[in-house]
Amino acid sequence: MEEHSKVSVVVCSTYDEEIVYDAVCKGIDALGGIGKFVSKNESILVNPNFLKTADVSSAVATHPAVLKAVLRLLWEYGCRKTVYGDSPGNGTGARVADKLEIDRSEPIYGAEFVPMTKEVRTEFPDGMTEKEFYFAEEVTKADSIINVCKMKTHALMLITGAVKNPFGLICGHRKAMQHVKYPNASLFARMLVDIHRCVPLRLHIMDGIVAMEGNGPGAGTPRPMNLLLFSTDPVAIDTIFCHLIGIDPADVPTNFQGDAMGIGTMDKSKIDILLTDESGTHPEDFDQFCEKYEAPDFNTICTKAHPEFKGLKLIDKLSSRPVINKKKCVLCGVCVDHCPVPGKAVTFADGRDKPPVYDYSKCIGCFCCQELCPQKAIEVGRR
Repeated sequence: MEEHSKVSVVVCSTYDEEIVYDAVCKGIDALGGIGKFVSKNESILVNPNFLKTADVSSAVATHPAVLKAVLRLLWEYGCRKTVYGDSPGNGTGARVADKLEIDRSEPIYGAEFVPMTKEVRTEFPDGMTEKEFYFAEEVTKADSIINVCKMKTHALMLITGAVKNPFGLICGHRKAMQHVKYPNASLFARMLVDIHRCVPLRLHIMDGIVAMEGNGPGAGTPRPMNLLLFSTDPVAIDTIFCHLIGIDPADVPTNFQGDAMGIGTMDKSKIDILLTDESGTHPEDFDQFCEKYEAPDFNTICTKAHPEFKGLKLIDKLSSRPVINKKKCVLCGVCVDHCPVPGKAVTFADGRDKPPVYDYSKCIGCFCCQELCPQKAIEVGRR
């Protein structure tokens, strides 16, 4: 009998901490309980999405209520060597946590915040695309990792979720170099999948209570989806997200490559959904579930092109590109500072008193500028 991937989905419409904790417990219990994924004596790293400094209400980061629920569950199970953290591309995880009003001075259910700023070179000879990574030191010390991602759109990958979030395990200053090394979406996705193949990711949890639509992953609009998703298969989780918002899962490079490289499936006939709603926990038909909870007007903004062709010049010229909204730009220069292209694809070519200017002949379409702009002044345009 062909093995299927199980995804537990819990309907939850609030970030009330007690209600979220109950939802997380039910979601993980439906998969066999937390003891199926971790041992009490293990060193555990919980990795939320701390993309950049932003208000809780913006839906940029994993909501603290979801993070706290996971840490509480681990504590109550008996895990005493748990830490949490992420390494954003701009700024520090500490600054993000502070903005989210997470108190780092005291452990959360015994879990210490870790800065994830010191990198350790990790060889990966079995990598299909990447043979070495520069992970944060805490990653190399972890026996198991729990990925607590956020349901969001993404300019380069169409969506960001369970497959992409572990990019946060790589030290922030190293991220731009990875974009230069893998300058199209398909290659970049293969590198992301190799992260999953390299580190002990045991469980994936997606915060979709309030998702982000539009100009994601850092400048979009909050959109209630009222769902939490749980699985050992990150591709299956992201595939469900795609079906809910009307994207073909095969158009998402991380899904396409994740399936091809063996970390999960995007074939809905091989995904079993266990739904927890007001009637309890029960198996749910895939199509019926998506029909019930779909958001057909969800703003995905991005060009849909088959991931195998993302690197071709013809498709590249038809695809999306970053565009600066001059009315929102405050001349901070974050986009210029974080452009990974040698010689910079965006510069203050017209002077420091005017908005930066793109040289699209150099632009690799990594959208680091759009992702990190603190003013949400960079939008996704068309070539």
